[in-house]
Amino acid sequence: MSTTETLKDVEELQRRCEQFDGISLKLNWDMLRQPPASGGAEWLVTYEDELLVGFLGMYGFDGEMEVCGMVRPGYRRRGIFTSLWKRAQSIITRNHISKLLLNAPAASATAKAYLATLPLSFNHAEYQMKWDGASAHSASQEASSATGTVVLRPAREDEAHILVDLDCGGFDMTKEDASAVYELQRKEGLQEHIMIEMDGKPAGKMRLWTEDNETWIYGFTVDKKLRGIGIGRSALLQTIERERRNYNGVNLEVALDNPNALKLYESCGFIILNKQDYYRYIG
Repeated sequence: MSTTETLKDVEELQRRCEQFDGISLKLNWDMLRQPPASGGAEWLVTYEDELLVGFLGMYGFDGEMEVCGMVRPGYRRRGIFTSLWKRAQSIITRNHISKLLLNAPAASATAKAYLATLPLSFNHAEYQMKWDGASAHSASQEASSATGTVVLRPAREDEAHILVDLDCGGFDMTKEDASAVYELQRKEGLQEHIMIEMDGKPAGKMRLWTEDNETWIYGFTVDKKLRGIGIGRSALLQTIERERRNYNGVNLEVALDNPNALKLYESCGFIILNKQDYYRYIG
């Protein structure tokens, strides 16, 4: 079976699990579609009678890895995921992983029950949010509400060092890690790097990834020295307006321990749809 055919089966399995459990799985499809040699995910599958019944994805970079998986309803409690997890150990060992995180929807009772059998400690949680026009404030919100003129434009290749510096300041990354992440994303060519300017000078950045008329905002940050004056709100509202014109939904993720960002997103009309819990493997 070809990779394309297998990934179609994974999509079908994801839909089945999400519908059955009333959850949203974070499978990072941009990485699943890339080969591991190009920075993509590695994954394992289990078939029974030509039906995909189990999946485990491993998303690694620079010594860290996230793991997410699923088992088809009706095939659970038969050791399918346990078998996948055992098979994954050789891949984890081969990649010299220093930090291993397992993530699962907070609302998934079956995932929680399985994770409780592993040596894990809670690491962090993320909210998945979606823009909902019905919950947005009135149209009196102005995208130009910052104290200066905020403009969004595609980042140029010669501005890579600016994007890297903004990631370092916004997400506590080392320059080496931020540079490697940028280079990987540039090679993939799947995301749009956006520079946020105020009065003609770089003030922040974000990445946009669109598929099936749904746009996801990633890596959204404003220079620490320029926060609190409306740049982030202006950039967010401009992005929402652009994606609405293109008939795209707008989505993002925010860490549970970032109340300022959560407050900003909610005030711009984003609502919480799902929560993902991350556990660190300590075995």
